[in-house]
Amino acid sequence: MLKRFEKFFYSSYGFEISMIVVIFIFTLLSPIRHRINIENEYKTYETIMEISDIKNIAALEDKSDLDVAKDFLDVGVNSIVFFENSIDSLKTNENFKISTDYDGLDLNVHGTVQGLAYVENGIKQVIKDDRRIYYRDENTLVIEGKLSDFVYNSSQVLRDFTGKKTAVDNRKVSLVEYMGLGFIDEELQRYKDNGINIVLRPVYFTLVQDGEKSIDRYMSFVEKFSPNQKLVIFGSEEMLGGEKNVDYLKDKMIEHNLIPVGIETSLQDGNIATKGLLALVQKMDYQATRLFSTLFYIQDRYDYGLPRHHQGQEIMNTYYRAITERNIRVIYFRPFHFKEGEIITDMSIYKQRFEELNARLNKYYGIKPVSAESPMQIMKKLDERSPVLILPVVAALSIIFSSFVKNKKVQLIFMSLVVIGAIGTIVLGLGRFYSLYALATTIIFPTLSIIYLLNMVKIYESDKTLKEKSYLQLFAKGVGVLTVCVLISFVGSVFVAAFYGDSIYMLEFKKFSGVKISQMFPLLITVFTFLSIIGVSQYFHKESSLTSQLSESLQKNVKVWQALLAFVMIGVLGLMIIRSGHDSNVEPATSELILRNVLEFITPARPRNKAIFLGFPALIIFVMICGKKIFKTTYILFAIAATIGQANILNTFSHIRTPFMMSVYRTVGEYIISVIITFFIALLFIAVENLIKRKKIHE
Repeated sequence: MLKRFEKFFYSSYGFEISMIVVIFIFTLLSPIRHRINIENEYKTYETIMEISDIKNIAALEDKSDLDVAKDFLDVGVNSIVFFENSIDSLKTNENFKISTDYDGLDLNVHGTVQGLAYVENGIKQVIKDDRRIYYRDENTLVIEGKLSDFVYNSSQVLRDFTGKKTAVDNRKVSLVEYMGLGFIDEELQRYKDNGINIVLRPVYFTLVQDGEKSIDRYMSFVEKFSPNQKLVIFGSEEMLGGEKNVDYLKDKMIEHNLIPVGIETSLQDGNIATKGLLALVQKMDYQATRLFSTLFYIQDRYDYGLPRHHQGQEIMNTYYRAITERNIRVIYFRPFHFKEGEIITDMSIYKQRFEELNARLNKYYGIKPVSAESPMQIMKKLDERSPVLILPVVAALSIIFSSFVKNKKVQLIFMSLVVIGAIGTIVLGLGRFYSLYALATTIIFPTLSIIYLLNMVKIYESDKTLKEKSYLQLFAKGVGVLTVCVLISFVGSVFVAAFYGDSIYMLEFKKFSGVKISQMFPLLITVFTFLSIIGVSQYFHKESSLTSQLSESLQKNVKVWQALLAFVMIGVLGLMIIRSGHDSNVEPATSELILRNVLEFITPARPRNKAIFLGFPALIIFVMICGKKIFKTTYILFAIAATIGQANILNTFSHIRTPFMMSVYRTVGEYIISVIITFFIALLFIAVENLIKRKKIHE
């Protein structure tokens, strides 16, 4: 097989392949090693829990909030989050008894003397414009309103203490009701005195708050009550201080050893767009981290309806995936509850779940919760991209083109045009074209793998001696071809990782956006490649052009079983595309969920079903049946299925937020499991073959 491999590559594409290999060795190993080293140092995560959840459980259990907080700290939570107060949030404060109404544009705040004094002081400290603030009586504070304060046609979702939506309140509101007022000193002091780590979460609105004053006030609270705090999680739609005060906030955060936190979207495809956050992260040289929120639908997974998933196991599985697959290092924990709303207060359940999670994280990845011995670690900046990376894309593209067009002059013209285009992108500024090159790589290298596969199939089909080989011998050849194809795709994957070798992608402030394109295009190209290399009628001895092959294909009679098989394939491909990404509404079956979780527990990185059950086995079986010279009319379907497996490899590494070695583990796992599965399929082929032979003997 190695001789055939050398004959195929070096006789036809020696120069291009040599170029790819040389560039791979000398330009990629160093930056990839650097990325792996950076990821290996990013090995701690922090679990935080909101004070409102602590107080809700304390009320249910008739305990003090301090006792409940200590209980959660004992089982796995690291810090308690305090949201900056606002007039609106204080409406649930039993001591302040705050309520509001409007007199024209003016905001009337009603409450206790103590509560109104706190509101007055908080507003005067940071209010943006001079305005009248006075007492109508001892229980009514009047704040002069302005037209710019108001947000019209807004909807406020009202929720009960479990977080369940109870109603939607449509009304006009003044942003003054939601501006940050600071924190309550006495409350923070209680937690500090008890040695409980806290995280202060600021709230800010540019229209009504002064940026620098708001930043200074927040930092004074951090200095006094939370000196060990590392994280700043912005609590509104814009960062503290607003976009005009990025430099001022950056300096203050560096001074206080703080880092900004990006909050992952509900679709798990990036970070929530917080105004000014990206500019802040860039100015801080990407010294930032990411947070996963336990949204309501995730809380509902307490009893997941699967065996051994009735007490929060699936919630912890969700955390595990966030931490290991998406560079999440902060978990915003919410208490467990049943779908009906009943909160779980049994601390032994929480303790067991956190112990299981930490054991899994440490076993495969060495990730541990933050502690005095293991403080929060920040990912170092990565920017390892080089203009040399575009050369293998040019070389690989020329190989693909030459598989379609055999005319040397046309090949030379095409190669010249591609080189000129590549030089043009360098002249115009390569930075803006890296994403385009990365997308091209995700299409080109799976196609290159399939070109190799089809040429090997052509060789095996022509080798009449293979027909007498056993299915196990052909299985071994198929594994060899799969190995080469996977290595070709892996080389492309490393190039993709290098194209996106930047912290902005690893922290997912930008992302690869061509997932569906990179899955579909290789499939379409495979059809034309198949016709060019193999053909549809005179297998392996054709002299007709690609145009003639297409014309002949369209004129052939289609059998019913072929049409049905084609529809099934189209359906499978459509389902695969629809289910790609996190925005799909197609839910997996219960059996698939069970299989996913089992694989997740027994492997470092869960292999994808489309690789282990379709893409990789189809490639091996393709080699087996071509050696036996059977099922020729299905060859193109096996070629398309094999392409899915190769495109999947590139897709895996296109998720730059996923640590590089985890993508390697996933690909290796897919390879091993698919080989095992296909081995049993080969045994099934042998059993059927023996059965047919015995039947013929008896006849």
